[in-house]
Amino acid sequence: MKSLLRSVLVLAVAAAVSFGCATPGVGGDSPFLTSSATLKTVSLIVGEPNFSVDGAFQELQEGLYTRPQLRKDLVLAPLDDLIPYLGGSYLFDAETDELRLSLAGRQLLLKVGSTQAEADQLQEFTLTVAPELKDGVLWLPVADIWKQLGAYVKWDKTRQRLTGAFILPPSRNLEDFARGGPVTEATMGTQPAAFYAGPEGRRLADVIVGYQNADGGWPKVERDVNLLVPVNTAAMTGFRIKSTIDNDSTMKQMAVLARVHAATQDARYAESFLRGLDYVLLAQLPNGGWQQFWPDPQGYKAHITFNDDTIANVLEVLRDIVSGEPIYAFVDPGRVARARAAYDRGISLILKTQIVVTGRKTGWCSQYDHLTLEPRMGRAFKLPSISGAESVNVVRFLMSIDQPSPEIVAAVQDAVAWFNKARMDGIKLERVEDSSLEFGFDRRVVTDPKAPSIWARFYDLESGKPLFSARDGVKRDNYGDVSYERRVKYSWFATEPRKLLAEYPAWQVKWAPKRSVLR
Repeated sequence: MKSLLRSVLVLAVAAAVSFGCATPGVGGDSPFLTSSATLKTVSLIVGEPNFSVDGAFQELQEGLYTRPQLRKDLVLAPLDDLIPYLGGSYLFDAETDELRLSLAGRQLLLKVGSTQAEADQLQEFTLTVAPELKDGVLWLPVADIWKQLGAYVKWDKTRQRLTGAFILPPSRNLEDFARGGPVTEATMGTQPAAFYAGPEGRRLADVIVGYQNADGGWPKVERDVNLLVPVNTAAMTGFRIKSTIDNDSTMKQMAVLARVHAATQDARYAESFLRGLDYVLLAQLPNGGWQQFWPDPQGYKAHITFNDDTIANVLEVLRDIVSGEPIYAFVDPGRVARARAAYDRGISLILKTQIVVTGRKTGWCSQYDHLTLEPRMGRAFKLPSISGAESVNVVRFLMSIDQPSPEIVAAVQDAVAWFNKARMDGIKLERVEDSSLEFGFDRRVVTDPKAPSIWARFYDLESGKPLFSARDGVKRDNYGDVSYERRVKYSWFATEPRKLLAEYPAWQVKWAPKRSVLR
């Protein structure tokens, strides 16, 4: 098996050399050609605020929209997140303007404003252009540095893409998470009741406790990560290790801990839950919102976020604590009182941020300015807009409130009326197989009179029409104008409102019997 792995790796390196390297890196005959070495292919596309490693995209500087620049066919970009992601280190001394990089046994020393640099404290080399510090961002000549770190580099002029193939030694930073299995991040909260009382339930709870951050929250992991084995936190660099409520993180872990505690009465799980609750209560802003990341979020991560149902998920847990659900009976009265105040502020925030278009209330934006409450841009392709997806769970949460106030009733009915108006009939999204394309298929919108209603993921704040974009952040009216990668790798349409509209009549009969807004 080891010889087979070695053969595969050597073939991969040969492929890296033959795929069009402009110039092999200094470390071309890498000493890490062993059965345990790892081949990583890294790409940057000029004008797009991300890098990819083996096809998986990460933001170049999390939350800051930073995009690689091109200067005379030379790609400049910050590398402060990319290098640690590959298992290396990035240390910039603002007092001396010196940058120290290390990766795969190579160490580089660079200085702002100078084209002269050192490798491994012995070899001098010359950069094509000097590192430049501008508005707090250190711009580096990427190809020069990648080559010095042992990569094989290719520049694709047509796609404006710079690619580097790195042979990296074993590192905990590069070890993948265990994936699949009977319990993953996506399914940990939907197991049978008996599961949480059994040995696997305890094992899951132990794993959850094991990767809880010191601030009480949890980082986000991919939905297919196996949570019956310890999470490799060493592979979570930068913002990936920071606590967040994005993608139901923190709230989902807390809910599982409460269920296992109810079944086992193990005090460790209650203590971990309460630390998580303290994190959530401390993270709430005075205006009632929660930011995507906390503490110390950067860029758009500081926005109040409804993205991926974040605030709705937080308020659902707080609601159950406040209402005295037995599973949360261990929460002390002081925390219950704080949870009640946070819950009330959260509902007030929802009512204040419902978007008005041409005099009518509609849905909600995915994110808002944490100070002004104005709709804000999220990632580069998530422009300020009305969300046809995230608004669903906001409305569903409001519909879950017992004895709703007139303001809550009005918010629900206005939103349902908007969903009813925003629906798109007679079309559907179709997958088209095409092996000549990068991902082997494309997607297109086609006419189908029998297709069920669908909704756009985003609607324009002024016109109310469907809104599309791409990683360049440019507004588009037509789905077909979206870049290929974003067209097939992002969900631009939503079906969730169908179920909401089916649930609404029963709610309306109970809480607003004199007025229906459905056609």
